[in-house]
Amino acid sequence: MSCKSWTLPRMSQSGPSTHSLLNSVRLTYALCAFLNCFLHAAMRNMLGMIILKMVKPRPEDHLETASQVAQQLGEYNVTTTGRCGDYRLGPNPIVQVPQTGDLHWTRNQELTFPGIYYYGYVVSLFLAGHLADRYSSKRILILSLALTALVYILLPLMAHYSFEAAAANLVICGILAGGGNPAMYKLFVIWAHPTERTSLIAFAYSGILIGSLMIFPLAGFLSEFFWELPFYVLGSVSLIFGIICFWLIYDNLDQHPRISKTELDYLQQGVVVQTNPTAKVPWKKLLSSLPVYSFIMTHVFHNYTFLVLAILMPRLMREAMEFDLRHVGVFSSIPFLGACCSKAVCILGGGYLERRMGSQQNWIRRLLYVISCIVTISCTIVIIMSDCGNKMLVLFMFSLLMCFSDMGFGIYWPTLLYFGPSFAGLISGVANGLAHLSGFLAPQLVASLVHTGSKPEWNMVLLSLVAFNIMALLVFGLCSSTNLQPWDPRSNKAPTRNREAKENNS
Repeated sequence: MSCKSWTLPRMSQSGPSTHSLLNSVRLTYALCAFLNCFLHAAMRNMLGMIILKMVKPRPEDHLETASQVAQQLGEYNVTTTGRCGDYRLGPNPIVQVPQTGDLHWTRNQELTFPGIYYYGYVVSLFLAGHLADRYSSKRILILSLALTALVYILLPLMAHYSFEAAAANLVICGILAGGGNPAMYKLFVIWAHPTERTSLIAFAYSGILIGSLMIFPLAGFLSEFFWELPFYVLGSVSLIFGIICFWLIYDNLDQHPRISKTELDYLQQGVVVQTNPTAKVPWKKLLSSLPVYSFIMTHVFHNYTFLVLAILMPRLMREAMEFDLRHVGVFSSIPFLGACCSKAVCILGGGYLERRMGSQQNWIRRLLYVISCIVTISCTIVIIMSDCGNKMLVLFMFSLLMCFSDMGFGIYWPTLLYFGPSFAGLISGVANGLAHLSGFLAPQLVASLVHTGSKPEWNMVLLSLVAFNIMALLVFGLCSSTNLQPWDPRSNKAPTRNREAKENNS
């Protein structure tokens, strides 16, 4: 008796057992996926930082610190004291607050604008996942990046025209950007050997973190010239890279002109059977599958933490922790260094886990995910209990939080390629679509809870992170699976494994 696992070929199978990543087409695709994630993350997460430079300060906002004013007007013009004991500018008619933007938007518009991107992003993800399973993933991935870049370049022009025009432009950006994620994920079924998937996917998705890490200080620097410049630079780079990808990415093994015979044989070990791209989707079985629901709901709950911090970190640092506006970009990027450390662990340790544990990796993934969630929750509680006088402690806790939160992502996200690879695009598209509802709901939540920017108000937002992590812990810890499901067409011709492994993981 045996259980089926298409992802872990028999060692007796003919063909090379290993193939170096150096100078391989697998590495080429992983690098393209990394840069795709990097550029998309930079374009959407830059909005949370650059909005602080776009909008003209309002009379009711007194966030100018004494050090900034003293450089121009002298310390005797400072009239009030901040929550951390540092002096702040009050409504003194003698003191003129330096203008950082020229858009006359309300605070509510300013808070919700970065999240408008996700209205379009969520809509396209549902459709894009289905398209990625049926049509050319290469074309969908490349067009998504190139067209998003074109629209992104036009955003400053729309913002100067009106808030409504900028919002419409941002929705279009989200629609175009959402189309690429399921296609990129789907291509890893072809361009990553089963024993390398966790490592290569972790490397590719580290682009999201590196993009978030670099864009905050970079946007802060470029916006010192004029706030429109970051849009032009980032949009142009993304457009050029999207065009180059036409010669670097391919839909299947047979189409690639530069793949070696050895690497071709190596990759074909993991692709036991190619499914018909027009095969009928077993909707009834998918909708009644516990692993599918577990994967989707885990992603919904887990992704909330990353979206809240990626979109709102600069504002949280500015308002709750009272960092100087000139340094917000740098300090907002520091927590993402922790996430980069976790990506290094996943890249180096993911392949080892898959090779050593094989089909028995389900229980260890559950255990590691539970641990990562517990640490994330603990760090969030410490941040809630701290105030803006403990800036360094809070920065360290945010870094540790992002480290273990991202490690959890690296644990659960590859499981779809094990239990349902034939419909990876569809299922990941649905999961991403639902998970990114937080992208526009979180800014709305902040707008309703945070009226003055005080730390107690921001603590209510942080408490929501605790709640969502608890739900993610329970769902994945109790219901997840890495066993190939019987409704996946690949299960009909998969290599066999011991039923004992299946029973141990059930």
